[in-house]
Amino acid sequence: MMRAAILAAGAVALTLLAFLCLPRHLPPSVASPSLTPASFHAQLEQGTLILRGSLPTETSKAAILQRAKELYGAKPGRIVDELAVDTGVGPAAWVDNIPKALPILGHMTARGSIIIDGRSVVLSGQVDSARAKATLLRDIAPLTQTGLTLEDHVLAGQVPVKTQAPAPSLQKKLNEVLSHASIEFDSNTATITPRSRATLDQLITLLRQNPHTAIEIGGHTDRYGAPDYNLQLSRLRADAVRRYFINHGLSNQFTSVGYGASQPLSAAQTRTGLQHNRRIELRVKGVGDL
Repeated sequence: MMRAAILAAGAVALTLLAFLCLPRHLPPSVASPSLTPASFHAQLEQGTLILRGSLPTETSKAAILQRAKELYGAKPGRIVDELAVDTGVGPAAWVDNIPKALPILGHMTARGSIIIDGRSVVLSGQVDSARAKATLLRDIAPLTQTGLTLEDHVLAGQVPVKTQAPAPSLQKKLNEVLSHASIEFDSNTATITPRSRATLDQLITLLRQNPHTAIEIGGHTDRYGAPDYNLQLSRLRADAVRRYFINHGLSNQFTSVGYGASQPLSAAQTRTGLQHNRRIELRVKGVGDL
């Protein structure tokens, strides 16, 4: 009996010791929330600079706005500030280097843009020469040196005067097709719907008649979803259209760019408004031997 009592007391002591010590080795019951990657989009068109994105601090936003005003804000209304500061956005090394890259947009001869989704920097626009493009790629180094991957969609070279006339006509025809039938995808994918292939085939007919025309394929989404997700999805969808064109024998110089929700056509939060914002756009970027 004495032995049994001793064994029972020992078991109770071990149980109590385990109860007291075990919680010290368990992980915290509540995990810290994950932070959203910072994002940034700058677009310069007809002298107006539009800034969008999500930044981690007011200090970083102030530095960007100060530099933007120094470069492009000589007149009221030239800077459109849609930058947001969010405590849920994580720090990023590239944020502090944005002011160094903003002068790049001023060297574009057509609409220029810088888009950063936290993993890559997409540079789009047109410059006069290959030498001017080399300067741009050198000046973007402060961003790529922080680990961002560069996606270069800059066209180099002036459009020959003798071939400029067809461009507006082609742009008008492309816009007309897309105004009557949009290019749609399966939900949250870059898979083109069967119905939209008929629309793409109409565009192919027009583009085949202009084989030396450079075309930008722009993907756009609505505002629902995380900014970095929308940016990636829009880029994947634009690239899906590019592959469709190439697989059907087009020889045009295509560039695919994802704009995410940065360029809405409608502010209405209705089904129709959202459908207008979820779209693919084709822009004539140049004509000639590009």
